[in-house]
Amino acid sequence: MSGDLGGLRGRLFLRSLLLQAGFSDERRQALGFAWALDPALRSAYALDPAGLSAARARHLVSFNTQPCAAGLILGTIAALEARAAVGELAAVARAATLKSAAGAALAGSADALFWGALRPLAAASAVFVAVAGWHLGLSHPLVWGEAAGLAAFNAPALAARWAGIGAGLARGDAAIAAAARLPVQAWIRRARLTAAALTIASALLAAVLDHGAPAYLAGGCLAAGAGLSRRAGGPLRLAAGAGILGAAAVAAGWVR
Repeated sequence: MSGDLGGLRGRLFLRSLLLQAGFSDERRQALGFAWALDPALRSAYALDPAGLSAARARHLVSFNTQPCAAGLILGTIAALEARAAVGELAAVARAATLKSAAGAALAGSADALFWGALRPLAAASAVFVAVAGWHLGLSHPLVWGEAAGLAAFNAPALAARWAGIGAGLARGDAAIAAAARLPVQAWIRRARLTAAALTIASALLAAVLDHGAPAYLAGGCLAAGAGLSRRAGGPLRLAAGAGILGAAAVAAGWVR
């Protein structure tokens, strides 16, 4: 495996994008994780069909973690299985222990980062770019906003997957300890503060648009929605509510 780390990293990365595809209540992400890991297992146990079957079976046990952070565990387990394949029997037990412990730990901290901080930041970025584009007279400002929101979330999320797989493959279980020292809480605070600042800026831009009172109403709804999102049922319900308000505004003749 060591001779083709670059190619293996790419295969693991692409497969990790489908980690949730086989999700079930019984085994959670186990099927998706086992499928994502399979290129590493086939490489490590290329000359040992029985070992390959055993390795595949032990990775079908229940597993769950934050999808965007799963790359770190995927790369680490791939490195440990490579060591197990050449006779390091302790690596098998080490892989099982690390997989369970790291999965639970990342499920908490990475949830707060990606779902609790980065996703609201992406939504605030989308709104700010759309309102700013409208203010500047750009064509299709909503498209620009959608692109900004997708980029704001997916660029760091995909980078985290790629970097995690690379670190795990290169450093093995030491990569888990290194990840624990990352300033995740500081990143969360910065992302939330940036999202709040973009929300306020969007409301102010909406207020100066040439639509009178409805602009202030839109800005107020935006600010209130951002502040109450955790109590209002999450971003999907907020998006639906925004769509209903927008339709009502059009029907009332407030916007054209």
